[in-house]
Parts: sequence; C-alpha cells; structure tokens
Amino acid sequence: MDKNIGKNHQPTKTRRFKKATAVGLILACLLLVFFPACRKKKSADFNVVLVVIDTVRSDHLPIYGYKRNTAPFLTELAQKAVVFENTFAAAPWTSPATASIFTSLYPFQHRVLMGLLAIRMAKTEDQNLRINKIPEEIDTIAEVMKRAGYKTFGISDNLNIGERQGFTQGFDRFVTYMYQKAPAVNATLKEWKPQMEKGGKYFLYIHYMDPHAPYHKRRPWYEPQTDRHKDLIAAHDSEIAFADMHLKELFHVFGWEKNTLLIVTSDHGEGLWDHGKMGHGNSLYREELQVPLVVYLPGGTTARRVSPQVSTIDILPTVRDLIGLPRDKNNQGLSLLPLIEGRDKDLGDRYFYPYLWKKVRQEIEFRAVIHQKWHFIRHLPERRELFNLIGDPKEQHNLYSQGLDIASQLEKEFNVFLKKCRKFKENISRYQLDEEKMKELKSLGYVE
Repeated sequence: MDKNIGKNHQPTKTRRFKKATAVGLILACLLLVFFPACRKKKSADFNVVLVVIDTVRSDHLPIYGYKRNTAPFLTELAQKAVVFENTFAAAPWTSPATASIFTSLYPFQHRVLMGLLAIRMAKTEDQNLRINKIPEEIDTIAEVMKRAGYKTFGISDNLNIGERQGFTQGFDRFVTYMYQKAPAVNATLKEWKPQMEKGGKYFLYIHYMDPHAPYHKRRPWYEPQTDRHKDLIAAHDSEIAFADMHLKELFHVFGWEKNTLLIVTSDHGEGLWDHGKMGHGNSLYREELQVPLVVYLPGGTTARRVSPQVSTIDILPTVRDLIGLPRDKNNQGLSLLPLIEGRDKDLGDRYFYPYLWKKVRQEIEFRAVIHQKWHFIRHLPERRELFNLIGDPKEQHNLYSQGLDIASQLEKEFNVFLKKCRKFKENISRYQLDEEKMKELKSLGYVE
C-alpha cells in the first residue's frame, strides 16, 4: 500500500478492491464458460503409442470398405475408436511423410526431401549419399513428449527412419532395423517392456515395414490370383494382415486397452497400378496420399466416424491437446479433438498441401492442394491436373480444362502459403553405403 495514503482512505480502497475482484472473478468465470480453451488442463496420466504401418492406403482396409478382411484387429479396434475417413499424408514416401508426422510441418518447411528414395533409378558409383535431416531447432513429437514427462521409445523397421535423418531426437531409446519384419519388432519391444513400464508413463513410436515391397505371400491371408498385378496386390494385402496380427499381439501384451492413447496410421499409400505404377514416391495421386487414421482413446471411450478431411500433420497437435499441452504456433496441423468430440465444424474450411521433390537424373517437383471435393496437382513446370474426389475417387478424369477458375484458385492458395509459411534451413547428413546395404536397398526398390 502507498504510504502517502491516509488511514481514512483505506475503507474506500478496500471497497474498490473488492468490487474489482468481484468483476474479475465474474469475467474469469465467463471466460471459462464461453472459452473452454482458457481452462487450465491437467497433465495426462496415460501412455501414448503411435503406430505407423508402412505403405497402407486406406481403401485397402475393411474399415474403409475394402472387400478383403486385411485387418481384423484394426476392424475390432475401430468399433471402440475414432475413425477418420479422409486422411491425407503430406508426402508420398517415407522420409518426408514421417518427418511431417513428427513435426506437423510440410516437407517444404522441414526440408526432409532427400533420402534413400532419392537414389532410386539412379546409376551412381558414389556410395556416399547426402540425406536430409530434421533440423535440430524443430521440436519433434518425441521431444514434446519428453518435456511433458514421458519416457520415450521408438523402433523403426525402415532404414529411412533413423538417427541420420534426425528421427531419434528426443527419444530415450530408439532402434532402426532394415526390414527385419514384424516379429523382430515385437520381440524387441517385449524385451523393452520392463524398462518401459517401470516408473511412469511412456511414449512409444512403432514403424512396421511389412506391407512395403517386396510383398511376401503371408499365409493364411494370401489368396493366389492368375493375373500378375492382382497377385502382387493379394500379396500386399496379406502383408497388411500380417502387420495387423502383430499389432494385436502388442496391444494385449502391453495391455493398451486400459490406459493408452493409441494412434494407428500409415506414412503413405501405394500406387498398385491405379495410374500405371506399382510403388510410391512417384506422384501425388490419391492412392499414394490417402491413409488410415484410427484414434483409440484410453479405455476405448469414444466410437465415431469422422468425415471432414484431415492430415497426418494433425497428429502432433492432437496429441498435444489430449495430454494437456497448449498449441505450438509452429505446427501447421490442427488438433482433431473437436472432431473427436463431434464438433465437426470447429476446424473450419481447410486446405492441405502435399508435396514431392526428388532427384532422379533431374529434379522433379510436384505440388498439390486438397480442398473439399477438389484435388489439384501441378507437376512443375507445366503439367496441371484437377480431380473431383467425390465424383471420380480413382482420379481417372482430369478436369483441369473445364475447371480453370477452380484450379487457378487452388494453385494461388498453395503459392500464398508457400510464400508466408516458415521454412527451416536444410540440414544435410552423409550416409555411406556398402555392398550389402546396396543389395538390401535394391530389394526394397530404392535402387535399380
């Protein structure tokens, strides 16, 4: 209290103080009622598990209408979870797509553009590769979870997800395999189980590789086909079922049905000859971008199907929200909690910007914009395509010439976003290949 104020003024000040305090309390209560985001969130006491099953397009799962029962466990899980019906990856191959999951940034922002895929079809005698690495100044999902009090573990069966590419930032323990398959992944995690469950909650990232080429004919799910293309697809489908079975095993071994937020998705899809090519990393067509996204809340408390379009860049903001952390202004994705809670209109009118850059003898760049029913693709410098996702789900009819105004507006949206968004400085890591790794990469289609 100011010493120059006399005692006779104290009651007046007290009344004013009480009045101001009362007004403040009323305003605070109004904020809490009308603006729930202002409420102080409690920290989460559950585990968080993020599972990426490599190379799974959503329309090859029964929960999205596929005729083959490629994922019985995921189908069962979906009955107690939130299924997002229209989820798009940020890129059509592993390194940039997964970096976008980890950072909630687009590839042209985090700059993870080159990786082992960059040497596919490239005949080179130099086995010292230059590979992009996630810049250290970007917060990855593991770093976020670590600061939130989680123990952090990660395992990847894809060589594209490892220390050289910056994916191990923030992990207490991380191992990268070279396609040792789901049984090896599960065996390692079972060994880690005592450490993971000792004292406190954990964050776990799992990257299964099995549905990726080369496709193995997994019994009893494989159904032989006389047509070569259809037979390869049948083998690919059997690999999805193989991974699904191993995910089910971990779910029960670790008891995730009780106290775990489980998110299951894929890094990207697979061509499967919809536009003439089998694999991925070739285009920004729907079959390489649309992936599953299933969110199982602790205890299986919410079952819902969500139709608005979302992206894998929304995973990190959603996890932040669910564990009680505020939004990170650097994240380009949005929390999906409003959609999980049934507030479908809360995320507004959204645009998504998938991107592909690679160097195969020459630089190749694709840009895309997905907005409502429209999918615009530009293959720099000249080729442009426009598809109606609802009327032409397989994207067989290019409507660009009939929809010039729509395409022009979508391309403008991309250019405006590209200009204003934050872009991080490229970080380069060097990787030396020996003959054994070259053979392995050839078997996976990364080297011709």
